[in-house]
Amino acid sequence: MRRRISGKGLAANLRKRLPKRKGADATTHADGTPLTPSERAQYELSLVGLDLPMSDYARKNNPLPSVYALGRWRIAFIWLVLLGFLCFLLGRLLWIQVLYPDRLIAESDNRTIRSYTYEPPRGLIADRNGKLLALSVPVKAVVADAAILNERKINRNPELVEKIARLVEMDAATLFKKISDPTNHYVQLNKYVPLNLARELESLDIPGLTISDNYQRYYPTGAVNAHIVGKVDYRGNGAYGVEQSFNQYLSAQSSKKKFKRDSDNHIIENLEVIEPGKEGGNLALSVDDRLQTFSYEALQDAVIQHDAETASAVMLDATTGEILVMVNYPSFDPNDRLHFDPSAARNRAITDTFEPGSTIKPIVALAALETGEVDWTETFDTRPYIVNGKMIRDSHRMENTSPLVDIIKYSSNIGMAHIAQRVGPSPIVQMLERFGFGARTNSGFAGEAYGNLHTDRTFWSEIDKATLGFGYGITVTALQMASAYATLANYGARLPVSILRVTKQPSYVQVANINEIRRMHTALETVVEQGSGKRAAINRYRIAGKTGTAHIASGGGYAEDYVASFVGFAPISNPRFVLVVVVYKPKGNYYGSSVAAPVFSDIMTRALQLYNIPPDK
Repeated sequence: MRRRISGKGLAANLRKRLPKRKGADATTHADGTPLTPSERAQYELSLVGLDLPMSDYARKNNPLPSVYALGRWRIAFIWLVLLGFLCFLLGRLLWIQVLYPDRLIAESDNRTIRSYTYEPPRGLIADRNGKLLALSVPVKAVVADAAILNERKINRNPELVEKIARLVEMDAATLFKKISDPTNHYVQLNKYVPLNLARELESLDIPGLTISDNYQRYYPTGAVNAHIVGKVDYRGNGAYGVEQSFNQYLSAQSSKKKFKRDSDNHIIENLEVIEPGKEGGNLALSVDDRLQTFSYEALQDAVIQHDAETASAVMLDATTGEILVMVNYPSFDPNDRLHFDPSAARNRAITDTFEPGSTIKPIVALAALETGEVDWTETFDTRPYIVNGKMIRDSHRMENTSPLVDIIKYSSNIGMAHIAQRVGPSPIVQMLERFGFGARTNSGFAGEAYGNLHTDRTFWSEIDKATLGFGYGITVTALQMASAYATLANYGARLPVSILRVTKQPSYVQVANINEIRRMHTALETVVEQGSGKRAAINRYRIAGKTGTAHIASGGGYAEDYVASFVGFAPISNPRFVLVVVVYKPKGNYYGSSVAAPVFSDIMTRALQLYNIPPDK
């Protein structure tokens, strides 16, 4: 066998054979014959430990051990192995990428494809002039996994807990209590974290906290429009006002989309829409925020001045039936979720009923005139008298006899009692129904009260008939009263009431004789010019109106509390605005002429000025 030696051994042998005489170099053999180029290369490579086969001449003249040479069959085997490995790789690639790629594709999708839900904001609510009354503000919802927080001992870091509490707007002790249970994987910390605080919280990168998109409903005008606009509950559904009445229209429908993400969780491709969504619809209300604000402040002043319990005001556009004003005092702040009293959220203008008192007298008189049993020239006995043991009297002294105009002008209970007893309750109740009492106005509000006309009553005593003439024994709402006087202002043409802005003139129903209503306009003007409603007068405008003062029913009888009201319209020559003001339980001077009439004058004056209604006087 040939022996393989190291490069160092080969170099040593070559050095021995190199010439040792003076002038000899490493380019010749020991016998003086020159080295061939291959022999010299072999020699030089051997110096660094490399073995290469030498030529026959080199082996003959340099008896060095032979260098190992690879056989052909071994080279063929190596090539065969390499070729087989290459075929295996190609076959594997064909298998996983062409023939059966589904499993790997599924695994890739599981790592990169996700779905997300996007919910557009709830619809906007604006007044008739486009001022926003309700909108949805982007915020963040923060949820904690108490198990992770306990596992990472985050709840044992007082400074970090205090910082989290500040950013989620929560007391630190309350937060600690919420996240102390290690078995609780879902703890709602705050659904409405402002974006600046949420960004600061995200920068802390705390494991166990999930921050997601959300919306918070915001009401720019606060308490002023609270009873009209309402508010949403913690689920984002309308709970009061138009938020409730038009909840389905205002609500947005979330969409679900599939996307592909990268390793940093960034969306790199939107793949498909799984569930299509829709944006919330926007509402344009009929109310005028300028008048709303002024009316709210006027009611506030009246309640404080007369130490009253509550007050309400409703104004309609007589030409369209639109609600321009609907305010109650006191109100509530729909933006304050922590101090919400459901009783304060009741829209008393549509939910609370009261006995209308003298404000109903013009409609009772129209019913009597329609029967033909009463006319404008007849005079009626206006001296106090007793009915079923009850004394019927007036708040001020009348002449012994008075015509219908004076009965309306001075609001005589005695005169109206005689008229109501003469014609009976049936034609009166029928006329009241035609003017919209005893039924909802279909204004668009949920929770509107019907009132009560006792249409199913089979027996009326004489005292019941008499008191019906001046507004007792029936109940109405402030909105119903405003609608009825709008019908009076329109000469008996009854228009539908609407809380939404009207874009085209609505149709009407004629419910009473136009000529009789013209005469009633004149009578109602004398109420403001000469009668009980003088404090409702407005300089340079002709005003028609009626005062009302009624006991509040309580425990089967009447308490020593009153409802003071005034309702009217202006200007008489071309009626545009109808306004009713109702003040509940005023102290001291409780008459409608003293409590409600001045408020009517202030609000109506403001409306006439804002809408540039020309004077008619």
